Amino acid sequence: MERVDSNYRKAFVEVDAVLNCLNTNAYNKIPLNVINAIRDNKDENYQYEYDEKIEYYKWNFMNETKAILYNLFKKYLATEEQIKYFIEKERKELYKIEEEKRERYNAEDLFKNKNIQNNVAENVNSQNVEMIARKESLIKKIWKKIKAIFKK
Repeated sequence: MERVDSNYRKAFVEVDAVLNCLNTNAYNKIPLNVINAIRDNKDENYQYEYDEKIEYYKWNFMNETKAILYNLFKKYLATEEQIKYFIEKERKELYKIEEEKRERYNAEDLFKNKNIQNNVAENVNSQNVEMIARKESLIKKIWKKIKAIFKK
């Protein structure tokens, strides 16, 4: 298996502690290959100490541990109703994040700036065309004078 980040290796120690507290029925719902992967990749030097007198959901976990436990619960232990709740909660959270991005990067302002830039570019282009036209008219005048000199 790939090298696993040290925070996740420590998180696997914490996850393993929680798995050891599960009742047999819940523990057996988690595939053996997942449990083995957690145990094979945990940091052997990290010691997670917890108080058996308090409920495991009150233990102090790393954020990575919480994420792993959330995914294990959602995938293997949650009821259909709980899964629907999690999916809806995740959808709302993603929507909230997208709204924050919209406010931060306000697309309308971006397009306004682009329109301003386009207007500036059009003005510059029209000025360039006028300058070129003036240069051409100047060249034409000089050419006409040269022609006039040779006609005489």
